[in-house]
Amino acid sequence: MADFDFPEIRKDGIVRIDLGRPEEGNTLTRAMMRDLAEKIRSCAIDPDARVIVIEGRGPHFCRGRDGRGESTAGLAPHQVREQMMGAVLGVYAAINASPIPVVSLVHAPAIGFGAALAAGCDITLAAQDTTFAFSEIKHGIPPTLAMAAIMKKVPQKALAWLIYSGADVSAKDGIAIGLVSKTFTQATFAAETDVFLKELASRSRLNLETIKKFMQTAQDMSATQQSEYAGTLLALVRS
Repeated sequence: MADFDFPEIRKDGIVRIDLGRPEEGNTLTRAMMRDLAEKIRSCAIDPDARVIVIEGRGPHFCRGRDGRGESTAGLAPHQVREQMMGAVLGVYAAINASPIPVVSLVHAPAIGFGAALAAGCDITLAAQDTTFAFSEIKHGIPPTLAMAAIMKKVPQKALAWLIYSGADVSAKDGIAIGLVSKTFTQATFAAETDVFLKELASRSRLNLETIKKFMQTAQDMSATQQSEYAGTLLALVRS
């Protein structure tokens, strides 16, 4: 049973998950992260769902992790890995494991875990005036978890700059380096993203699943293997 009930709307194949803490900058505790991962997993197996959306309200998309009250005192390294790091990694794993596309709607700044959550989704739609920041290094933390979420989406040179600088990145620059899929003005953000989501959800679940499976699996294949796999998948879908 989840302890934190993320607000959720399911309609016409679109499942919208609200991070649900606008007054806290949509920061999430590790327990909430575990609940979010479970929410994504449960939405992904709904046969009527075709798109999962992660969004927030308020002045931030997600300001990162809420670490108040946390302590590693008395914990062995494997306990730290499972109890603390596992919660973060579980969210990224749930997004990757979802057979249907997961879309983030980034209306406002995304920082730390929030930036990795947003950019780690299959599709990242952002308001033009918002920013992304992987600021962990400024707090004495090597952000290897965030890097794991975006490593296959961002070129290595860009990733190194993002992580070592901890600087804010505009949504426009985010497109250039692979953090963002598409930007819209703040005034049209809600309407434009709604149009896209409705169009995406109008596709068959089988087609959406096949596309995601190919994108994830074929990345590390040779060109010959990619061609063979593409043909095999399409044949299975068309038969």
